[in-house]
Amino acid sequence: MDDDHHVIPAASHSPSSVPTTAVHITHGHRVVDYDEIPIRISPVPLPRGKNPAFRHLRAQAAQTSRVSKRSQLNRVALMLGAPKPPKLSLDGDSRKVHPEQLFPMDYVHWEDLTQDIVSDIIFNLQRKAEAERDKDLSPATRNTYRALLRGVAQEAWGLKQMAYEDVERIRSVKALKYKRLPGGRAHPEQVIRALLDVCDSVDSALHCRDGLMVALLASTGMRRAELVGVQIEDIDERTREVKITGKGNKDRVLEIPASVWDRLADYLDRYRGHQPGALFTPIWNNRDTPRITKKGLSESTINLRLDTIREKAGNLIGVSIAPHDLRRTFATDLYNSGMTIREIQILLGHASAITTETYLFDESSEYRKKAAKINANRFGKSTGMRGEP
Repeated sequence: MDDDHHVIPAASHSPSSVPTTAVHITHGHRVVDYDEIPIRISPVPLPRGKNPAFRHLRAQAAQTSRVSKRSQLNRVALMLGAPKPPKLSLDGDSRKVHPEQLFPMDYVHWEDLTQDIVSDIIFNLQRKAEAERDKDLSPATRNTYRALLRGVAQEAWGLKQMAYEDVERIRSVKALKYKRLPGGRAHPEQVIRALLDVCDSVDSALHCRDGLMVALLASTGMRRAELVGVQIEDIDERTREVKITGKGNKDRVLEIPASVWDRLADYLDRYRGHQPGALFTPIWNNRDTPRITKKGLSESTINLRLDTIREKAGNLIGVSIAPHDLRRTFATDLYNSGMTIREIQILLGHASAITTETYLFDESSEYRKKAAKINANRFGKSTGMRGEP
């Protein structure tokens, strides 16, 4: 993927399919209005070593960030008239990215970006959202695209393809300021207990593993990606601590509570074993011995297993539970127990306390009652007063 050349012949993408002069660019049902072509579209893929978009992706520390930003860049590229290369299959699995796979972003001269073009791209993304989803482009999504295009412009300047003045003008595109209520929810202890009761009701490798996953998510606040990334060698049996790698490849250490450590020891001693590799590994066909792998489970498997467990808990019918809700539950429980936001921020691995605050679902009704009690006898109607005011 990092090569500056590709084996796919350019003939598969005819230059005649790329617009050269037009009042607007049309790609399928996408129409973007311009007086002239705003960004050049190459008839052949551009060298990735000189492609600002590709270099911006390569600079991302997290794989999930690279995948999401690549999808966003491809969306913009298609909107600008780039061709859509055919999908290549890797080992018969279309979900895996082929090393020689080309993307729409490979055909765009990103160094042609300007302040006006960035504003127009965001405007047309908004218009497309209104047409297809009948709703506005959220402020968060808008700001994400703004930051993405700013990053690409910065790479273009680093490649000496863009003047720094142009980069500064692109940076001047304003972000939308907004404040939203926290997403997701924190669950009471009985909900977590109901999930664990389902896992503990069957003595098998699968249920033992799933019980440990739920307990770790709720008692340490790990993200899904952090959970599936835990390796046996990351666990210190002497201190009962686990080292996890979070967003941006930032490491932090968490202590596993005693009751959850008992679950971990049982899972390792009776089923998983202590061999190096991922802590959470696939268990197929109700076998009692997990398949030891370096990569471990996928994040989507965590979603699937949690849904399956919830469906088997009779008292959780109609209750929506996402893996990230257990992280919110962890943060809220700590806050309600008296821990400071700064302490919780460190445990969650957040760069900003502002982000941590969105994870706290403390009961606001208690605040209302407290405020009402304080002012209960302060501003009532005066007695004994007579006459006109």
